[in-house]
Amino acid sequence: GNSHGWQIKQNWPKDYKESFMMRICLRKHESGNPNMLLRADGKYRGVSPEDFLGYLLNPQNLPGLKEWKDVETLPDGYIKYCRVQAPCMTPRDIVGSIPSTAVRMGASSCASAPPSTALAQDGVIRAYYYNSSVFKMSATEEGVMEMTEFIFQDLKGGLPPWLLNAALPAGTMDVNRKQMKVLLMQKLFSGGERM
Repeated sequence: GNSHGWQIKQNWPKDYKESFMMRICLRKHESGNPNMLLRADGKYRGVSPEDFLGYLLNPQNLPGLKEWKDVETLPDGYIKYCRVQAPCMTPRDIVGSIPSTAVRMGASSCASAPPSTALAQDGVIRAYYYNSSVFKMSATEEGVMEMTEFIFQDLKGGLPPWLLNAALPAGTMDVNRKQMKVLLMQKLFSGGERM
């Protein structure tokens, strides 16, 4: 049985499509918040943990991304500002911290900084976002990077949690598809090997 309550929303496909494959699961959050916790497990051909982490620190081509900038570089990490907007929605933003020790260890962690008015903009809703990821090269498939990530977000405002929960699996696939396209194009143009 599934003692942790994970519901598989998209299971592993039979084969790679666009050089990656994913399994996506959701479950209730321990806090009782109606937004679901997402777990995504992925396998990616032709990219490394360093490629992925570099992209996460400076994303390109993400759906709805309007602004991403460095706020501060700390001795133990980074503070980043992110503003996104989906069609027909009020824009959301976060001010998040990314510890550099995690980046050096092949992991990524991003959490919304404590609620503040830092970089507050009129007409933008301050959301909550947490991501914890681990990346490693596969021990069984040559040239394949494996990733597990947990994401919890609360977009606040009048957005019904059931709507966000329903959109999470497809949105996660779309973001990873676009991310892989950018990473593989970067490798192609830099002379890196593409699998």
